[in-house]
Amino acid sequence: MFGMHESTRRLLCRVAFLLGCVVPTICTLSWITYRQSSWSVAAVEDQLSETIGLKCHISKYYNPKPTKWVFEDVRLERAGSDAVVFPTLKAELVDNTWQLSADEVEVDWASRHRLWETLQEGVLLKRTDGKRLQLNVAHVRFREEVLPSLQKLEVKHDPEQQPALSSSLLVGDSLAAPPLMASVDTSNPQHWQVQLATTEQPIPTHPLRAAMPQLAGLGIDANFMGQITFELNHASTNVEMAGVFRQIDLQSALATNYQHGAGGADLYVTRLVVRNDNILEAFGGILSRNGQLSRRLLDRAAQHLNVQVVPPSRHQDLIAYHEMAIGFNFDRGSMTLTGLCDNMPPGTMLAGLEHPLVYESPVNILPATNLISVFFDNDSPTIPASQPSVDWGRWLTAPMIADRPSGSMPR
Repeated sequence: MFGMHESTRRLLCRVAFLLGCVVPTICTLSWITYRQSSWSVAAVEDQLSETIGLKCHISKYYNPKPTKWVFEDVRLERAGSDAVVFPTLKAELVDNTWQLSADEVEVDWASRHRLWETLQEGVLLKRTDGKRLQLNVAHVRFREEVLPSLQKLEVKHDPEQQPALSSSLLVGDSLAAPPLMASVDTSNPQHWQVQLATTEQPIPTHPLRAAMPQLAGLGIDANFMGQITFELNHASTNVEMAGVFRQIDLQSALATNYQHGAGGADLYVTRLVVRNDNILEAFGGILSRNGQLSRRLLDRAAQHLNVQVVPPSRHQDLIAYHEMAIGFNFDRGSMTLTGLCDNMPPGTMLAGLEHPLVYESPVNILPATNLISVFFDNDSPTIPASQPSVDWGRWLTAPMIADRPSGSMPR
């Protein structure tokens, strides 16, 4: 080395400087330029689209360390429209768990079926490569303003456990809102189930109306405490429920063509089974105090339900009662209604302060569809053909249909 010519030493120094400093610097700058280029973003979008199962677009991303990613303006598309939008989404691999977090997300409720199919396909196809996943979102906003927002959404996925998916969230804009726990049972690939359960406090019924439109008429103050299980692999409604609906507004719940009632009520559901949008089983009771029912409604109940009504004054349009307590048993299109008023003769369904107003029917079993004729005008024994009555007819299974295992019409 010491005997080397001066020009040779200078050449070697220049080569060493080039290899040790200039080339790494150029490579680093080139890599940074590529990472910020449209080619790099497109490559990441393709990878995310393949992993998630929906077309994914991002504005930019950062990779502060090998196991951590930050994505900005993440948009998941369905049929060319944004189904889910994250302003910022962070992802980090910690102890074989992908931890995803976001301050907020906007969801298109109309895309819920495709989003659920994507989630189902992702779990079944094991796109997570066996890794656990945890998603935390501070605020979930639905594009449709009629749906309440969600707070503190937490979703966990563990492919080694069943149910593989579990979730907790708060319903509404307030962080003090009552929590609703959710879990997804994926043990049967053909019949995935989502179970929603209240914890310590009831929840308003309006978040449930999207899944069960029949709850829409319970009133703005109605709430629910209990458990609901949905089957998600069907186009129609398949539901099982047990719990209590409180503060039902009778004026809203019974309003059809006439003013049928006023006051509040509590609905106790011991068991409700809905298959293909029809009630197969429903057991429970309804309790109300110090309310009013229309004379017209009582007359129609006497006609179609065979209940025994103590004749009220014909000058009264609304009949005041002290207590209403009615037990119900719906079983595949047939129903039994029983009177449960306290301190009254057995079978009293409606009571004043001192005497019964309505007794249960001496006929034990009636067609469930008779209820339609009670609440909707009709002068014949057939079911009236108004749109509300048709909706009720689909909800209340006809006995001759329910007796068939498949629920199909006779040929």
